[in-house]
Amino acid sequence: MPWHREDVFVFAVTHIYLMFPSNSGRTVAFVVDDEDVIASTLELILLSRGFAVRSFVDPMDAAEAARNEKPDFLLTDVMMPKLNGIELALKMREINPDCCVLLFSGQAATSDLLAKAGEQGHRFDILAKPVHPLDLLSKIAELLGESMPGQDFSRTVGAAE
Repeated sequence: MPWHREDVFVFAVTHIYLMFPSNSGRTVAFVVDDEDVIASTLELILLSRGFAVRSFVDPMDAAEAARNEKPDFLLTDVMMPKLNGIELALKMREINPDCCVLLFSGQAATSDLLAKAGEQGHRFDILAKPVHPLDLLSKIAELLGESMPGQDFSRTVGAAE
């Protein structure tokens, strides 16, 4: 039976989970991507690190949920229908000004949206899709200023490749 991309993601996430024990903190993270397999995979990665995670495929649902549960961290795709990731990030920061935001995108059009946000005084960190799970975790730790157990997320770990 051939492996599908989704199977490889889940396999990689499972191995990362076994390699790095979870942290004891319960940082609330929202993950938003209009592709369900990506949102679910990112949710698994963050759950493996001890985050309290909610994933969404509709950015409007995430914005609504943020009114009741103020997330500490938002990981969102940029190019989505209804509301792009930058607009979502701005809404999240209206609700919780301390919310850390990490954008990710696989589309070149993102740079125009980031430039426009920058002109309005907003700055966001961004990762390009596809992103290696260890690179993602390293960037999240940097943004949150947290020390996570097993934080040497260097890509030299052979089992993660």
